[in-house]
Amino acid sequence: MKKNINTIRIVFIICTLFIAYNLQAQENHIQFSVVNDTAHVDNNIPVDSLGNMLGIEEDSDLFDNVDHGDGMLFSYFNWMPGYGLYQNFNIISIHYKHVGSAPRDTLILDGYHHPANYKKTSDYGWRGRRMHRGVDLGYPVGTPVASAWDGMVRISKGSNTGGYGNLVVIRHNNGLETYYAHLSRRLVNPGQIVKAGDIIGLGGNTGRSYGSHLHFEIRYLGMDINPNKLVDFDNFQLKHDTMFVSGYNVSTPNPTPEQQQIQQQPPKPKPAAVYYKVRPGDNLGRIAQKYHTSVSKLKKLNHLRSDFIRDGQRLRVR
Repeated sequence: MKKNINTIRIVFIICTLFIAYNLQAQENHIQFSVVNDTAHVDNNIPVDSLGNMLGIEEDSDLFDNVDHGDGMLFSYFNWMPGYGLYQNFNIISIHYKHVGSAPRDTLILDGYHHPANYKKTSDYGWRGRRMHRGVDLGYPVGTPVASAWDGMVRISKGSNTGGYGNLVVIRHNNGLETYYAHLSRRLVNPGQIVKAGDIIGLGGNTGRSYGSHLHFEIRYLGMDINPNKLVDFDNFQLKHDTMFVSGYNVSTPNPTPEQQQIQQQPPKPKPAAVYYKVRPGDNLGRIAQKYHTSVSKLKKLNHLRSDFIRDGQRLRVR
């Protein structure tokens, strides 16, 4: 009997993960709450159909059976991105709040897909008294927006997003979270598994936005990271395939020996100056033509205030 009750409880919790997206799409029809680690949904879904719907075996052991007592519904599932690193999988609160500083770790960043090939219109950093915690990319309305890495959708909201407008937040298998804001449409739901390059929404101008663009953030355990440290936004690719984290410090690998050698090479010496001795009948136009330059450059090189030159005068031509 006890085993059957636990099985039903597991099935209901998993079902809630996959239908929780209706908080946004049908928030007037579905009410969701968590009390003492128990999910409550007002929709009546037949229990005997859940296993077939989700592809779950009756005796599946889907979580570690450790009761943390933290009231967070999705803290147990070992198949979720960041399991063991993050302390919950909260599909309601936009920003993850970590207790303590980040542990020392190395994150593998390969498999990146640029959200879309558009250049930056606004950078990471302070805007007066407000911190801009991401970069803005100049996406036209309706432009497909892709997931940066493999992962699972944690947030898909269209209101009460603190200025983000239509917002999607994805927790990735590498431990990062990415934010995609001001979307015109959201095409994914909380709990949905996505691959790098999957279309998750369309570019737009919702929320606190003055013109169509995508606001793109990268975070780790709730801590915002300057995306320019990781991504080359001019060439739409990663700068590094690993990232190091220790406490509140984020760093990327040092340049390779080959890159260091290139950086340490002394600058090329400037070409030696070339001079010309003015002959009878010469003028600046004729001399400029001979040396494939212009009269204005000759005058600048020789500090001439007029076009007058005299025979025997030594002029610099390069």
